[in-house]
Amino acid sequence: MNTKPITLGDLFSFPPIRGITEYYVHSNPGNVPVYGGRKTGEPIGYVADDLEGVKYFENCLAWNRQGSVGYVFFHEHRFTTTDDHRPMYLKEEYKDDVDLRYLQIQVQVALLSNGFAWGKTAGKEKIKDIYINLPVDKNENIDISKQKELVDRYFPVKLAQNRLNEYGGILKNTHVQIRNSFECREIFLSNEALFSLEIGKRVLKKDLLSEGIPVYSANVAKPFGYVKQASLNSFNSDSLIWGIDGNFDWAYIPENMPFEMTDHCGRVQIKSREILGEYLYYQLRESLGSYGFNRTFRASLQNIKLVSINIPINANGKFDIVAQKELVQKYKIIDGIKHKLSQLIDCVVLPQVEV
Repeated sequence: MNTKPITLGDLFSFPPIRGITEYYVHSNPGNVPVYGGRKTGEPIGYVADDLEGVKYFENCLAWNRQGSVGYVFFHEHRFTTTDDHRPMYLKEEYKDDVDLRYLQIQVQVALLSNGFAWGKTAGKEKIKDIYINLPVDKNENIDISKQKELVDRYFPVKLAQNRLNEYGGILKNTHVQIRNSFECREIFLSNEALFSLEIGKRVLKKDLLSEGIPVYSANVAKPFGYVKQASLNSFNSDSLIWGIDGNFDWAYIPENMPFEMTDHCGRVQIKSREILGEYLYYQLRESLGSYGFNRTFRASLQNIKLVSINIPINANGKFDIVAQKELVQKYKIIDGIKHKLSQLIDCVVLPQVEV
């Protein structure tokens, strides 16, 4: 296939924006989607139409300038953006010669292959000189029919890939609350007789090591880095840690396992030997969506005290260790099934389509 190279600056104009904030979105609800730097292309929220000072766009491509940098989307509908997402309009002279769906694919491939990634901003001054290739016919004219043909071959495969990724994401984020016949008592994390709560201290990147005691921050799924010695006082009982900023989540750390936290991470340490750490973890994890913690409504120390869990009790009114262990085993079986399903999704191989 013969092609013609052309720069993004030659193909597109880059209109100015007024990047709105998440706070502004929450304060001006409506039906117009607001896009940020998400890899999935999902809106961060919706605002009212025709707000004073807000710039709206439609029927154009837009790319992630920050966040999941380099991902490109075709928005046929009316929308607006944060500062992380920027529109690009096809210039008038190319409107009859170029398929925007084809350009979406080509521009994204070009941006990602140029090394743009999280933390490396892709502003218009950086991308306007990047080249993409357009198919041409035997007369060296831009061939829109060839573009459409390639798009028609590419998008069914891409749709299948997206659907698989969507199913994988749903599976990963699905939480199952097991119904049981045990009598339970509702306990709040603010109960100082049963739990101690604390926030970590500030840790600078320059002080981190490549190995040692793990340091957890807003992402509790993996260490932020390592330090030589932890400042936390006690590890003689199980702990649950949560991320204060970013995606709210919980992680379980068994007793006698030293760790450190930054000020973006909180800790619940269990004082009672009648409460199993793993049971508490599963109960907190399964109720993740109940509290609405996010970047705006932060999971601060004060707010986390609002969280409660139900713990089985026996005939004497004491916490039932046997019942907790039984429920933990059921949760582990469910986790095993989810893991096997995720592996099956990951094993699906779709045909490669060149565009």
